[in-house]
Amino acid sequence: MAQETKLKIKDLKEPDQFLVASNSFLDVLLRNKSLIAILVVVMVAIGGGYLFVTNQKSAEISKMESLYFEMTQLVEDEKENTGESLISKLNTLLAQFEEGDQKSRAQLLLAGAQYKNKQYDDALASFKIVSDKALPGTLNYYMAQSGMAHSFESKKDFNKAITHYKNIIEHPGESPLFHVYLGLARCYELAQDSKNALLILREMQTKFPEHAGLEKVNLSLKRLEG
Repeated sequence: MAQETKLKIKDLKEPDQFLVASNSFLDVLLRNKSLIAILVVVMVAIGGGYLFVTNQKSAEISKMESLYFEMTQLVEDEKENTGESLISKLNTLLAQFEEGDQKSRAQLLLAGAQYKNKQYDDALASFKIVSDKALPGTLNYYMAQSGMAHSFESKKDFNKAITHYKNIIEHPGESPLFHVYLGLARCYELAQDSKNALLILREMQTKFPEHAGLEKVNLSLKRLEG
């Protein structure tokens, strides 16, 4: 038969530890209820502020994506939007962007339209804005530097074009470089620097032995070598 646990008089006289702890906790709450109320209000305010900022950020991102999509539609609809009309509309939409990567992508769209309409100085200014904000090796940096190189080449300022082609090669990132090297060789040749043009073309034979456009390189080499 199991033995029953006998309570000693000492045990009965000692207060229950759980009740003691509960009473102490309640006592602390009562003595500091003002402070606790303030802490609760602060926590609620922080939580509400975080949700507000998050929702605002999400709304801004959606707005920027909508504006960017509208810009791409304008660029693609060449029948309705050309020349000054297109550039004016793109500028109006660009002005509504907040600073950030989305605005840089929108600036590249504008720069491309300016380049296509032979507004090379305006295109250079737009490409430079993107380049100054982009990290070397990123896609935005590649696009901006490439745009500047082509703009200077179109202005027949081949030495400056060479500088920007070199900038891409020095910070390649994940970007394709075959056409960058080809542009560099072309600008050396146009600048009457056949020696460096030959060096770049020979380097391309080594770097891109399987590239589909290598025939252009070989033909350029034959022409320059006579």
